Amino acid sequence: MLVKRRKSQMFFAWLMEKPARMICFSFLFIDIIGVLLLVTPFVTNSGKSIGLFDALFTTVSATCVTGLVVRDTATTFNTFGRFVIIMLIQVGGLGLVTITTFFLSIIRRRVGLRTRVLAQESSGSFSFTELPDLLRSILLITISFELIGFVSFSTQFVPKFGWKTGLAKSGFLAISSFCNAGFDLMGDTASGPFSSLTAYSDNPVVLMTTIFLVCFGGLGFIVWRDMIDFVYHRIQSFIRRDKSVKSTVHIRLHSRITIFATITLIVVGTLLLLILEWNNKGDMAIGTLPIGDRLLAALFQSVSMRTAGFNSINLMSMHEGSKIICVVLMFIGAGSGSTGGGIKVTTFSLLFFSLFSDVKGSEDVVYSKHKIARTSVQRATTIFTLGLSLMVLLSVILTITEHAAIVDGKFQYIDMLFEAASAFGTVGVTSASTASLSTLGQFFIIPVMFIGRVGPATFAISLALRDEKPYSKVFPEGRIHIG
Repeated sequence: MLVKRRKSQMFFAWLMEKPARMICFSFLFIDIIGVLLLVTPFVTNSGKSIGLFDALFTTVSATCVTGLVVRDTATTFNTFGRFVIIMLIQVGGLGLVTITTFFLSIIRRRVGLRTRVLAQESSGSFSFTELPDLLRSILLITISFELIGFVSFSTQFVPKFGWKTGLAKSGFLAISSFCNAGFDLMGDTASGPFSSLTAYSDNPVVLMTTIFLVCFGGLGFIVWRDMIDFVYHRIQSFIRRDKSVKSTVHIRLHSRITIFATITLIVVGTLLLLILEWNNKGDMAIGTLPIGDRLLAALFQSVSMRTAGFNSINLMSMHEGSKIICVVLMFIGAGSGSTGGGIKVTTFSLLFFSLFSDVKGSEDVVYSKHKIARTSVQRATTIFTLGLSLMVLLSVILTITEHAAIVDGKFQYIDMLFEAASAFGTVGVTSASTASLSTLGQFFIIPVMFIGRVGPATFAISLALRDEKPYSKVFPEGRIHIG
């Protein structure tokens, strides 16, 4: 008994040694609970189990807020099953460590240094001092936006489906949208299973509400806290007529970069999709819609491709050039400390700033009169390299597992790359239908969704069993010719 206790204490100490390691295991813990619930026959409409593999795939996709599905959510799961899935999405979107630390703070228990480090790493906070307020803000912002989405969706779904079904669909879609999950309950409607929001391509209320929730969920909670503080202090300075307060409150560099990069990617993505898809007359393609709906559909897909996972058009009908644009958007993803995935817009921005500085011949990376630390650029390079390698590796594996379908002309390589980018970026859209892939192909998608959620760099750090020992020797500098 004593030996078992010591082993458990040693394991817990090892687990708490690195924040990244604890974050990974927190998601694994939630995944285990989700699988145990979804594998039971009590969560399905048929009263039969969906099987261990489908339960595992669905659980990982939900907790990693991805949205790739092998079973249609609405037609497969009953009310209890849908509740389990949406709770997995909510916990996965906010992060288990963030929620745990928040409630520990609420009940006034002592939050240890290690726990604070975990929450700081999970939420993306810059310091310990702002952590308690940030955690409270995270839940308040989440509840507020999901409530707004719920009310807005209800105005469309309640008249169509009735109070009970309409409210259920509204609440589910509001949470899924803000968490950038991509799950929906539209499969039991006239549009059929796996249809996402294609039946609402002409409904600006549904699409714009989804865009609103996806965008703000993908900005990151630090950005929202900055914006709230900025607006609050500006209002206070106006009321008090105190210009000194106004001059000392600014939106931090991280938030400015995130907002600018997000707007830029949305605008560029919308324009490129409009240009490439304007005359596409394929099945439920953008070119088949009225002009006003084409603009809305392009905007919706540009936003959704950055980790949301919804689609209002048939993605299988898109041109290959458009799919490549979508792959880039999915790979970049959303903001740091947000509910979205991808390498993050700040990572992409730092690499762009670094490239621009190298072209100018500058040794320092400077943006908006701020010198950016080289360690941040190195971390961005690591995340980019690991993410790109993982995405390409999965796409190659899928070309092997789906070789027969590719030979028959059912899929193309771009569809496999699209699927890989969707899994890594925790997006959830597919141009090949995930349910149509082989079981082996679906199996390889599962770990990529998990790594894409916790982050490639975080995952790599969590696997380090030993701390790096300081060097006792000084090594000579090695010079390598680049380019």
